[in-house]
Amino acid sequence: MLDPMQLALPVTLPDDETFTSYFGGEKSLEVTHLKKALSDIQSDFQFTYLCGLADSGKSHLLYATCIHAQELGLSTILLSLREVIKFGPDVLEGLDALDVVCIDDVHLVAGNDAMEKALFNFFNRFNEAGKCLVMTADLLPNMLNIELPDLESRLAWGTTFQIRSMSDDDKAEALVKRAHMRGLELSDECARFLLTRLSRDMRALLDVLDKLDHASMAAQRKLTIPFIKATLKL
Repeated sequence: MLDPMQLALPVTLPDDETFTSYFGGEKSLEVTHLKKALSDIQSDFQFTYLCGLADSGKSHLLYATCIHAQELGLSTILLSLREVIKFGPDVLEGLDALDVVCIDDVHLVAGNDAMEKALFNFFNRFNEAGKCLVMTADLLPNMLNIELPDLESRLAWGTTFQIRSMSDDDKAEALVKRAHMRGLELSDECARFLLTRLSRDMRALLDVLDKLDHASMAAQRKLTIPFIKATLKL
């Protein structure tokens, strides 16, 4: 059996993917709800279901939830099913002892009989006061083609948020904001240049920002379009 603690991400959680840096804003309904859920877990079971397509910020919210939970002294784990589903149902064993469990890309269990049953059984074990469960998927529970009716029913229990995908304006703003949090000045013009010349995938853009951050520090140069072109060989 896999040790779930080996799959936890406490040391690899991006330290800038917090509620503060979430593109929807720290006062958005979803962030306000998740903060309250973490503060209320001792009184009741808390389940939140986040759905949205690519670049909607779902995974960011999971990272932020785990970081906030750790700040509150709660034990937590983040499971990316895209990465661990290959290990089979065992990845969901032993999670019951934790306070907060975040599971990304739940839609990937649809049609996988063993994983659907394992997720249903985990849900039933974890459903008690003092626990907080947050799941993400690309669609609403009744649109996932889940074959186990009881699992589909469980997924519909929680507070559900449909999160829109980020527009190019959102991404440019998020890049500028994330750079500022690093102490790096990225102009709106430079952010929009990156969007026109590179992949619009937010994760890929943040990886590029990390590269530019290191290059800027090494060269003691500000981020300008010529510097970005030279660094990224555009």
